[in-house]
Amino acid sequence: MEIKLIARLLTTLCFFTLILVVSVSTASQGDEIIEAQKELKKMRDEEKIKRETERILLKDTKDAIYMGDEEYQNACSLCHGLDAKGSGVYAFMLKERVADLTQIKKRNNGVFPFSKLYRIIDGREEITSHGTRSMPIWGDRYISEHWINLSPRYSETQVRGRIFELLLYIETLQE
Repeated sequence: MEIKLIARLLTTLCFFTLILVVSVSTASQGDEIIEAQKELKKMRDEEKIKRETERILLKDTKDAIYMGDEEYQNACSLCHGLDAKGSGVYAFMLKERVADLTQIKKRNNGVFPFSKLYRIIDGREEITSHGTRSMPIWGDRYISEHWINLSPRYSETQVRGRIFELLLYIETLQE
């Protein structure tokens, strides 16, 4: 009888140990699930904040983007095309293929290289198809000395503003 009692006690003890192990394991998995849910919520919140920030910036820069569109039509579309894909009316005359401006961000691992593009447009970083700095394809449009009716300080500001607006517009074209 004692052996049966000991066997029952051992069976009961094993059963409760098994329940304890499963409970601890389940609790651990539950904690992991809760942590994963918290991380997912945090990521969603960060994404929501990012989208809201972009929306506000877009709203605040709408006028600048509109002016950048006009600048693009006047200075860039003849080569890059109305759709910015490199199919402008002068594209066929160039020795090099005209860049598709809608793919800039994609070609740069999801980053729009604002500073690099600024240097290309203002002539500090030469692109063969744009011509030399002394005679870029768009003439003196982005040379502050051209704006002689303004003081040197304001002529540079005028040029920077045009380039900035143009880049804001081009950034909106990214696919």
